[in-house]
Parts: sequence; C-alpha cells; structure tokens
Amino acid sequence: MSQSIQVIENRVTKSDADTVAKSRQIGYRAQELADYARAGYALAHTATVDGSEYVTFVDTLTRTND
Repeated sequence: MSQSIQVIENRVTKSDADTVAKSRQIGYRAQELADYARAGYALAHTATVDGSEYVTFVDTLTRTND
C-alpha cells in the first residue's frame, strides 16, 4: 500500500467590506475539499498563514492507494 498526498492552498480576504468575495472564496475552498473527499482523500492537516489583507489556508490531504 502507498499513500498519495495533495496540498491545496486557498486565499481568503480579511476585509469585512467585501463580503461577496469572502463568501465566494470560502465557498470555493469548501467545494475543493469536497471534491477531494469524493476522490477518496481525507483532510490530514490545515495550517493558516495570516497576512495583512488575506488569510491563506494550506490543506494537506491524504489517500491510501491499494
């Protein structure tokens, strides 16, 4: 058995003034995670990188290959 590892990054605005963009970015991250879950990946770890205007989510996903 072997494992596949995928790392995805999503950047989300911190601005409360742009709620449409923030909602779209959060929705995109959720959709991307759901797509990987359907492909058999499990979320192993999430790290956040806090910037002045954005938060970057770095998600590590793993899948066991037969």
